[in-house]
Amino acid sequence: MATDLHDANDLEGVGERLAGLLGTMVDGVRAIDDEVLQQRLVAVSRLGRMVDAASAQLAGEIAARSGQIAGHSGLAARLGHRNPQTLVRQLCGSSYRHAAALVRVGSAIAEASRPHADDIANGGDDPSSGALDEAPPSASFGPVLDGLTSGAIALDSADGILRSLSPIIGRYDADQVAPVVETLVRESQTAHSDAVARMAGAARDTLDRAGVSEREELLRSKRFLRVGPEIDGMRRLSGLLDPESSAIIVSAIDAVTAPRRGGPRFVDPAEKARAERVMADTRSAEQLALDSVVEMIRIAGAADPGTVFGTARPAVRVSIDYADLMGELGELAELGEVGELGEVGRQGRAEGRDRRDGVAWFETSAVPVSASTARRIACDAGILPIVFGGPSEVLDVGRTRRLFTGPQRVALAARDGGCRWPGCDRPPSWTEAHHIDPWSAGGRTDLADGVLLCRHHHLLLHNNGWKVVRGGASGRFSLIPPRNVDAAARPRPMPLRRRRLPTSAPPTAAHPPSATRPPSAPPPPSSTHQLSAPHQ
Repeated sequence: MATDLHDANDLEGVGERLAGLLGTMVDGVRAIDDEVLQQRLVAVSRLGRMVDAASAQLAGEIAARSGQIAGHSGLAARLGHRNPQTLVRQLCGSSYRHAAALVRVGSAIAEASRPHADDIANGGDDPSSGALDEAPPSASFGPVLDGLTSGAIALDSADGILRSLSPIIGRYDADQVAPVVETLVRESQTAHSDAVARMAGAARDTLDRAGVSEREELLRSKRFLRVGPEIDGMRRLSGLLDPESSAIIVSAIDAVTAPRRGGPRFVDPAEKARAERVMADTRSAEQLALDSVVEMIRIAGAADPGTVFGTARPAVRVSIDYADLMGELGELAELGEVGELGEVGRQGRAEGRDRRDGVAWFETSAVPVSASTARRIACDAGILPIVFGGPSEVLDVGRTRRLFTGPQRVALAARDGGCRWPGCDRPPSWTEAHHIDPWSAGGRTDLADGVLLCRHHHLLLHNNGWKVVRGGASGRFSLIPPRNVDAAARPRPMPLRRRRLPTSAPPTAAHPPSATRPPSAPPPPSSTHQLSAPHQ
């Protein structure tokens, strides 16, 4: 029987009962075993998500009563607040960020539940009531909001999905949006909120490829670097890097500090010797990073402006589909030199030409950039084709080498996107290549038999009895825990840290006519692939 809550005594009684229930969950917590401890935390967290859902609906109603139409007579304004978020923050005693999430999600719940034309067709509200409206874009978020109210999805996960998709969802038909939302809801039930936010961003970029360039320019407009004095004479640096600037700086710093931060241990002798020198250096990784940046600036500042030093550049890798890369490079080849088109600017535009749709990714970022940016880099860099799923893998070396080669590690980085251990966010530069089948037991040094793991998880796997297996024809990797972690040794998926939405297959590369192919371009492959274009 539902409880009618109309006064403070009723609410206080509910609070007491809930407190009693929670008390039983933490009683004797030090005496329970590991599995029960985890089960209790999961149960309490689900209850907390349901409380967040109710809070969001109440916050959404506060926002509705504080809307612009109400003006100064709105609820928040009457109580002296600038907006409903600050009122919710005060009432909940939370951070502004949490209050804003409650308002956003609660407002979406309210909007999605408004009667609209489909309801009338199915015998719903009478249109003469004035409540009839077209189906709002947020109606597509129904599965997200259902998952939230049932406790299956965290508030932060729901908010991440809404924030990524709300600006673009009204541009697409429901049948385009529905599978994307359903995939995100399914993933949200097992993934943490940070991962869900990344997946939601990938979903947005999968749906709205045409908007990638606009978002890239927006991020670039936010870049800045500030240097401020400290009392003791030091200077504090602060700033924001757009994806391309970040790729250049982070790649340069990682090249210096990788041995400290978890880069490959099993490398060629020359690389190993350099790594040993870095490990023996008495400076911290952070000090090495700063000193390397200062040294690069010192060398650049002392250089003669009239001297051309060559073509060496920071090793920046960008991945792009062949069709997107060749979309404009082929046209450039027809005209001969890039200069005939006029200056190619920061956004990779050539005068008199429309920007084409297409996306690319820097290895250091999960946020895509436009294909135009990748084409500009490709015009000034070496191109290494990496073909996946073809009739043969030219990078496979079988039993001829024990260690994975540099080109193999580049290919693994493009495929895996970083450490494949569930929940790990380490980028490719912090990882090592692990043999699925040990070399000592006849394993091969082939791409299909390698997987990227960060040093921490690589050591954990070898020292604690974990195992990576490849399953069936799909070739997907799974992680098998030791019996002392899971008595049933149930396989755990090892997802790709890919930038695309899981339900979206990469587009098949188009094969441009040979006449439009620049002389240095590789022949078009027979399968979907990416191109990694390192600055050389």
